[in-house]
Amino acid sequence: MRFAIVEGTKSVAGLLFWSAGHVVNALVLLAGGIYVLFCVAWLHAPLLDVLRVTATMALPVLGLAWLIRRGGRRLWKPAPAPSPVRRGLLAVAGVAVVIACGSIVRTGVRDYQCSVDRSRHAAGTQKDGVERVCAIDLDRYDIGFQSLARATRKLAFPPVDLAHTPFAQFESLGGRAEFVNDIPSRLYRGFRMPDGHQVTLFEHDMSADGSRSWRDPKDEPERINGLPARLVILETSSGKAVSVLSWFEGRRGYQLWVDANVVRVPLRDRLFALAASLPRAIPACPNEPPRPPLRFDADGNPVAEPMPQVMTQAQMDAIVDGSRRPCK
Repeated sequence: MRFAIVEGTKSVAGLLFWSAGHVVNALVLLAGGIYVLFCVAWLHAPLLDVLRVTATMALPVLGLAWLIRRGGRRLWKPAPAPSPVRRGLLAVAGVAVVIACGSIVRTGVRDYQCSVDRSRHAAGTQKDGVERVCAIDLDRYDIGFQSLARATRKLAFPPVDLAHTPFAQFESLGGRAEFVNDIPSRLYRGFRMPDGHQVTLFEHDMSADGSRSWRDPKDEPERINGLPARLVILETSSGKAVSVLSWFEGRRGYQLWVDANVVRVPLRDRLFALAASLPRAIPACPNEPPRPPLRFDADGNPVAEPMPQVMTQAQMDAIVDGSRRPCK
C-alpha cells in the first residue's frame, strides 16, 4: 500500500514537472517572438543580430526546461535508456547551452563593469571631444534597413532630394520609416561610402506629427549652412565608434552619423560637407499654424505648455487620432 502511494506521488509530481517544462517552453518562445518583433520593427535592429542575441538568451532557459521536462517524464513514465545517437545529440545540445550561458555571463559582466567604470569616472568620460560609452550604447545606431521604396511608400513628408548631392555617389543600403503619434514622420536612409564606412541620414518632420524639440544653444557650437549644430563622438573601449552630427532646419530635424571616430579617422570635414550639401527641406505642413515660443524655468529647462481652456473640434480630432492633425 505504501509503495503504491509513493509511486502515485512520484507519478503526479512527474506529470507536474513535465507540464511545467512545456509551459516554460511556450513562454520562452512567446517572449522571444515578442522581443524579436520589438527589436526589428521598433528599434530597427538587423534581424540576424537580433536572432543571435535571442537564441543566446533563450538557450539556457530552454535547457533548464528540458531538464525539468525530462526529469518529470522519468518520474511519470520511466523510459528505456536513450540510443547512442540520441546521447550524442543531447551532448551537443548540452555544449550549446553551456556556451550560451557563458556568453550571457561574459556579456553581462562586461556591460556591468563598463557601466560601473563610466559612473565612477563620469567626469572623465569625455576626452578630446570623444565620449566613452559601452557597446550597448551604440546599438541604437545599428539600423536594419529595408528597401527604400517600401520605407517611403506611405511617408508623411517629402524627404530631401539627394539626387544632386554626394550621397548619389554612394551605395544605397535602403531605408527605414519610423512612426511618431502613429504618423510615419521619421526616415532613416543608409549608404556605404567608397572607403567602406557606413553613413546614415535621419530626418524627422515635426510639422507632420505636431511634436516639438528643444536643445540648449550652448550644446550647439558647430554650424551647418549657418544653422546651429552639434557633433557627438561615441567610442567604446574596444575602439568601435559612431560620430553623430545633428541640427534643425525649421521644423525638420536631421542627424547624420558615420561608423567611425571622425577625430581619429579623417572624416570630420567630409561629414560636415555631406550635411551642408542637403537642399532645403519641404515641410509636410507648410501652412502649419505658428506655435508660441517655448518658455523656460529658472534652470533653463523648457516648460510644458498649458492645455487650452477651449479646444476646437479639429484640435480634439488631432488628440484622438494623430493622423487627422490639421496642417492648415
